[in-house]
Amino acid sequence: MTGGLVGQALTKLRGRITRARYAHRYSEAEQIAAVRASLTGAGFDCTAGQLRLDDVLVRMRGRPFDFARDSIHWLVFACLRECTVGPLRILELGTFDGEFTAILSRLFTDGEIITLDLPESDPILRRTYRREDDEAYRTFVSKRDANVSAPNVCWLQINSVFLLDHVQGTFDLVWVDAGHLYPEVAWDLAHAHHICRPGGRVLCDDVIPDKDGQVTDYVSPDSFRVLSYLAERTGEPLTLFLKRCSFKHAGIARQRKFVAMLARAASGR
Repeated sequence: MTGGLVGQALTKLRGRITRARYAHRYSEAEQIAAVRASLTGAGFDCTAGQLRLDDVLVRMRGRPFDFARDSIHWLVFACLRECTVGPLRILELGTFDGEFTAILSRLFTDGEIITLDLPESDPILRRTYRREDDEAYRTFVSKRDANVSAPNVCWLQINSVFLLDHVQGTFDLVWVDAGHLYPEVAWDLAHAHHICRPGGRVLCDDVIPDKDGQVTDYVSPDSFRVLSYLAERTGEPLTLFLKRCSFKHAGIARQRKFVAMLARAASGR
């Protein structure tokens, strides 16, 4: 066995040992209870929000929300829908295949949803998420186009660095789920904070608060650093909700991802 293969084998072995060390003391049920408590602590009616979300998901996907494998941001937005009156204006940075856009369009049927992602001319689009393959890309486009077709959805193809040149007015809710690395995540969160109305909320996906958290081409602790910077300088509360509760997703601290919510001050700045 060559040195390289030996190194790979040792890395895999260490990974298995680490997972085994944490797995025996990990309780998915306890994590779900903790997430429910964090939603309640944020002022949400978790039960009512889940009932509303389950109604949408059963019609869309044939099954209700699952804390283990589904992202908690679906439930957070359902809870936000439960505690608001009247139509809302929602901005989504990072459409991807439009699955969450379709959920938003059904949760907020009387709202206006603007969602944006990279134009086809942007080189990042085709070289990420295996979209360089033409057939895979056509399948992706077909799914995305169907998901953003609701009458209350406006889909834009722009790089978010140019957001303020294309989108006017303020928003009640801003969902940031585009690039999660610096510099993209810094300008996305700065734009989101600027364009969110006083009293509204900015939410961000895949937040890793561990300072030694994993860094890949898609995730890093960068978003947490930017959000912490904003929270410290505005005094606006920052809340983290564990994204998924299974051991696979949340068992190792440095790999644990959260959905962050920054509540804008009612008086603005």
